[in-house]
Amino acid sequence: MKELLESGEFSEIMDIDVDLIQITQEIRDRCADNYCGFYGKNHMCPPAVGGLQEYRKIIRKYKKGLLFSKVYALKNKYDYQRMVESGVEFRNEIQKIRNEIKSKKIDCLFFSAGTCSLCQKCAILTDEPCRFPDDAIPSLEAAGIDVVRLSRDYGMTYNSGDNNVTYFGLLIYNN
Repeated sequence: MKELLESGEFSEIMDIDVDLIQITQEIRDRCADNYCGFYGKNHMCPPAVGGLQEYRKIIRKYKKGLLFSKVYALKNKYDYQRMVESGVEFRNEIQKIRNEIKSKKIDCLFFSAGTCSLCQKCAILTDEPCRFPDDAIPSLEAAGIDVVRLSRDYGMTYNSGDNNVTYFGLLIYNN
């Protein structure tokens, strides 16, 4: 599984103990502050995305995990356009790897940084169900996963400096 992630040229990839993944209401509540602008505007974001108890149950079904990150260079720390572009690049890379893993019939689940971006305009905005429920990837934060703590527990670099942005993803799976 790690080899497939390495094809994405991620900055760091760490084997993690799935039992150490902490899901907290505090993390989920940060979504309600709506700094990203997607709260209530995407099926993979709160309040539409599943409840925390549901995510606790889902995560416990998996035995292995890989936490991974990728660092993207910015012109400066205010380069918002590049932050958004690199977030989309990160999610697209995860989607590509996810599709390859799923084609091998491996039982897995991905979490990404930021909102799902499969559709240009999420179906939630027109009161329709998710168009791609089997392909949509929830964010770590929407699931209440404390990625800051998890990354630090494994000695990963969370903040890569002023002129960089670091995005994290999580793959949990069974053999």
